[in-house]
Amino acid sequence: MPYQFDPSSHRYRDLDNGRFVKVAQVTRFVDEEVNRLEVRLKGHARLLAQGKIDIPAFLTRMALTLKESHLRVAAIGAGGTKQFTPTHYGKIGAQLKKQYKFLHGFGQDLAEGKLTAEQAIRRAGSYAKSARTSFFEAEFTSMGKVGFYAKRLLDAQSRHCGSCISYQRLTWTLIQNVIPPGVDCECGGRCRCRLVFRKV
Repeated sequence: MPYQFDPSSHRYRDLDNGRFVKVAQVTRFVDEEVNRLEVRLKGHARLLAQGKIDIPAFLTRMALTLKESHLRVAAIGAGGTKQFTPTHYGKIGAQLKKQYKFLHGFGQDLAEGKLTAEQAIRRAGSYAKSARTSFFEAEFTSMGKVGFYAKRLLDAQSRHCGSCISYQRLTWTLIQNVIPPGVDCECGGRCRCRLVFRKV
């Protein structure tokens, strides 16, 4: 990413001109990482379907790939790994623990022959969106240390679960009192709720 993190403003600056980078440009890197992750996860499932790896090897590859990607997107949210604190690592670990639990169930379904090859590939790819939650968690953790306020807005083009609707914040709210997208909601962050921040 050709940007430099500014800890005082918790924003990225363009290395060429020193100007602040738009939030959409930063989140584009997260979206690109999520897309690459989906491709890699589906690739593991294809190897399994082709008989090139067994179920334990498939689950190990899935877990390792998820871990690496969650760390990468969390670093974007935090402003780089140098900004990581034990709290960051704890939240990343909590998200991964959830995914590993889901993977365990995935492995059981595979072992019992409950999934076709195409269903397994599609299910493997669905884990990619979980990485976006680690981005939001890391961003919130870092911003919460320096007194930011936030709003959480619904995406007008998306369908929202009940949790997302209840988590909406239309007024500036202390960041510790805002729930990041993908955290404790039924949709797992697929709603694409939008966050805006302000330092008071």
